[in-house]
Amino acid sequence: MAKSNTRHDGRRQARRGTDGRQKLVRAQWLRDFLSEMLTVEIAGVQLYEKALNELRHSEFEDKLTDFLHQTEYHVELCTEMLAAAAGDVDYRSAGAEAADHKARGLLSTAVPPELQDLNNIENLVLAETKDHWNWEMLSSVEKKIEDAELRSMVGKAVREVRKQEKAHLDWNERTLTTLAMETAVSAGLPGLEETEGTEGQTSSTTEGL
Repeated sequence: MAKSNTRHDGRRQARRGTDGRQKLVRAQWLRDFLSEMLTVEIAGVQLYEKALNELRHSEFEDKLTDFLHQTEYHVELCTEMLAAAAGDVDYRSAGAEAADHKARGLLSTAVPPELQDLNNIENLVLAETKDHWNWEMLSSVEKKIEDAELRSMVGKAVREVRKQEKAHLDWNERTLTTLAMETAVSAGLPGLEETEGTEGQTSSTTEGL
């Protein structure tokens, strides 16, 4: 029994500092992280707009539009949290700068028209993977935020957004698989006719031997 209590005491101490108080997230880290989250959400809006502007599969329009509107709202939430944490919505962290650079790379990728939907959904999978992780990370540190008002704001936003982010990622992953499969089995792809013709010639030659 004594050993069990010792283990529990060790776990409790690991969650707290050496003085017994709960470890809190650094205010500067939180400002930097919220700045990065805001940049990722803004990039998400741009990626959804691009996907809709170039959309060839009209059956995806309603879902992409819903996700665009939700992501626009996430931008508003992140803006409010950053303002509360940094006192300046224009504050830009190094992580935000990196996120913006990555987003510009995705937005600038050019592909043939028949691959635009595949490319845009793939970009959304990449962006939503990061986005989903951001909100899960924010959830993990929510109770370690020292400022009570900001902690309450973050908790409310997390409860509202986490399920939406999971839905965004799941749908985009499934849709990417659908589009990839469509590409894999479609006739008339570049080089397909040539390959089939070569296989026929090879078969004929083999039979003649």
